[in-house]
Amino acid sequence: MLQSSYGFIMLEFIKEATNILNSQAPYLDDRTIGKSLHFIELLFNWHENKNLIATRDPLYFLKRDFFDTIQFSHHLKKGKHVDIGTGAGIPGVILAILRPDDHFVLVDRREYPIRFLQHVQLALNLENISIEQVDVNKLSLHSTPTSIILKNFSNKRVSNLPMRKKMTYLYELIKSKVSGDYAILVLTGSLALDMPQKITLPNLGEITVRVKKLTSPFFGERKYILEML
Repeated sequence: MLQSSYGFIMLEFIKEATNILNSQAPYLDDRTIGKSLHFIELLFNWHENKNLIATRDPLYFLKRDFFDTIQFSHHLKKGKHVDIGTGAGIPGVILAILRPDDHFVLVDRREYPIRFLQHVQLALNLENISIEQVDVNKLSLHSTPTSIILKNFSNKRVSNLPMRKKMTYLYELIKSKVSGDYAILVLTGSLALDMPQKITLPNLGEITVRVKKLTSPFFGERKYILEML
């Protein structure tokens, strides 16, 4: 009975979600919409058994996380992108669906999200992702990425730090593990506006900081991309 009720909820969600995507994102083709909705269905099916994300409302997820990721995708350059602390593949899996010509490396240290991502990769036939179960402190890449993406990255050492100290710590940590020139992109809230445009770090020199505002057709609360170069 519970499974039947869940199936009905998802069926109603897919109908409403299809209407929302057709009206708010008419540039998405049928392939992209189909894979996106399939991903959300898989996500909430696994989420029923063990928490993967913060909400149990697939419509809220669509309006918040999915549409934020659509906006985020417009700011990516073509190439290889690494999503550190990807969790359930947000935004990495969504970006891989939206940008099939780019490659996305999804990194997380936890077993359950990794198993979910492996299932998603097979179910959606996503050939443009690779999945690595590794702690960021042991991260090793074979080539320099175009960008490194942070959204769900959590670390007890930085969770309570002011925004500038937190971003400085993350920048230094990532640069110590991944060599080369690439952008570090953080999907975050309004605290991004507190960041200075330039930061000078010992041994790393001057960092350029840019903040880009994302727009949402559903929420007044803004999300931002914090770019560090």
